[in-house]
Amino acid sequence: MHTRSSLPAVAILLLIAPHPAGAQGPVGPPLNAKVTEALMGPRTQRIYLSEEGDHIAIVAPKGSREIVLVDGVEGALFDEIPLNFTWSSYRGSPGSLVFSPTGGHSAYIGRRGGDFIAVVDGKEAVTVLPATAAQSGAYGGAGWAFLFNRDGSHLAYGTLAAPGSWVMVADGVKGVPYKALDLRQSALNGKRLAYAAQTADDSWHVVVDGKPGRGYGMISGLQVTPDGLHYTYIGNKSGVGARQAVVVNDGVETPMYYGVVDLEQAPDGRIAYVATTSPGDAQGRGAASALFVGGLSVPQSRTFNASTYDKVRNGYRLGYASHRVAFSPDGKRVAYVQPNTPNPGVTVMVNGKAMGPTYQTADELLWSPDGAHLTYQGTSPVGIFPVVDGQELSGGTWVKEFQWSPDGKRYVFQTATSAGLAIVVDGKPEPKARGLLDGSERFSPDGKHLAYGAQVGMSGVFQPMVDGVAKPHNLQAFNTTNNPKILFPEFAWSPDGLHLAYVGLTMDQIPKGGVFVDGTLYPGQIAWFQFPSWSPNSKHFATVVTGRTWTVMVDGKVSPSWDEFLALSATACRFIDDHTFRMYGVKGGQVYRVTLDLGG
Repeated sequence: MHTRSSLPAVAILLLIAPHPAGAQGPVGPPLNAKVTEALMGPRTQRIYLSEEGDHIAIVAPKGSREIVLVDGVEGALFDEIPLNFTWSSYRGSPGSLVFSPTGGHSAYIGRRGGDFIAVVDGKEAVTVLPATAAQSGAYGGAGWAFLFNRDGSHLAYGTLAAPGSWVMVADGVKGVPYKALDLRQSALNGKRLAYAAQTADDSWHVVVDGKPGRGYGMISGLQVTPDGLHYTYIGNKSGVGARQAVVVNDGVETPMYYGVVDLEQAPDGRIAYVATTSPGDAQGRGAASALFVGGLSVPQSRTFNASTYDKVRNGYRLGYASHRVAFSPDGKRVAYVQPNTPNPGVTVMVNGKAMGPTYQTADELLWSPDGAHLTYQGTSPVGIFPVVDGQELSGGTWVKEFQWSPDGKRYVFQTATSAGLAIVVDGKPEPKARGLLDGSERFSPDGKHLAYGAQVGMSGVFQPMVDGVAKPHNLQAFNTTNNPKILFPEFAWSPDGLHLAYVGLTMDQIPKGGVFVDGTLYPGQIAWFQFPSWSPNSKHFATVVTGRTWTVMVDGKVSPSWDEFLALSATACRFIDDHTFRMYGVKGGQVYRVTLDLGG
């Protein structure tokens, strides 16, 4: 199994590993493209990229001070652009310089004297922490961060109004001061801003769109749907007796319980939670709890594990999380694991109705992207069995990497039986393999084709398997030279699903290496192919090639070279339209936004 890590979308630039002394550039005719270079600023060790890769910020020295250049435009002069702007024990802040996920808006903190000043879209906004407050030690503000919504049309962040008084700034307007803000519980989704705030009487409130809700002794689990239309949290009252916990959903309280845990929210705003309905004796023995979801009450529901996979490689298992429910993507269907009390084992339930046989345990509940199908894994005394829409498939000693196709109509998973390893596609085993390349399974965007890596013979190499047919190549990987590496899929499908690119070697006695595009070899140094990118119209394929210098290979033709490309994220080098490839090249210590225009 390959163990790899990925960079966040907004990241500080790490040093690029040196290239091997013998590495050569790609072999191919020159690329006929119009090359445009726009100066962004000096190559420093603090460079940030927006999520989609279209905007860049550089923290650079200017004399004895520091400035930020955003898309090549200098900002105000500051004594310091803090690397980390967080003054509590909380260490989850995204840092002092961030971009909105899309939309190209930026915000950062600059220090001038003792004042820490918020700069939004290049303009000084407010003093977040004044010198007088810093000197008096009036810190606080746990979990401080800039909060952009998805398109960057709204921004919120906390400021210290006075010692012991915090205020939220939303779209440049200061709200009501509070004794404290718990910004670890805050969200700005769509047009809705919600955060936890403490009033002078020490009670906590969730403030939604500027209006505080009911007061509680403690608030936890605040969640807001991605569209911002719904919110939920757990409130704990004090001085009201043993029953003191409630769930608040869109401002409406549930009945009071002895305790509430495992609050989960569906995309459409429906919620699920586990509540203690009976406290038991003084030691808690005999306490009763139930899962509440969709008007149902399920006593003693079981948790289940769900694997998490790398978003880029679409199949590499990073770990797992424990859940009580699995909501379908539209939130209309919910699955959970119900014990068969007083009988042994469990049953998977969907909207209150049993799906499939009973098992000792059930895990990996996973809805298809369209919400029409559900799979899970059931364990029995004789093995682990995948179940799809209630139908049990052949099992084995393990099952892993179950994936739905993008349209939800097909699926694939790995399994191992006494007969060996196998990939199962749509319920049918592919040819047996001596080894399978973990994380390599990848459907085409239209779901019609599937590729993965497998050892199909005695050679010991992984070959590309495309729609069940082995290709005569030694499969390699797109990779980056920086550390930690940016992860790319082994297989790069075109948007229309008709074309496929991958890195490999021929199976000749003296192998030739490079990128294979629809079976045609574009030769080069296989160790350093990275940033595979198809044009949106699927007519052009490009990849960055690293040797002594950095170049771009487009349809087998080679661009001019640069000293280095900034490998900040998977979107740093890519097609931005049908005929334009964009990256950030370095020459003479300066960073340029480079575009290669292929013409119509």
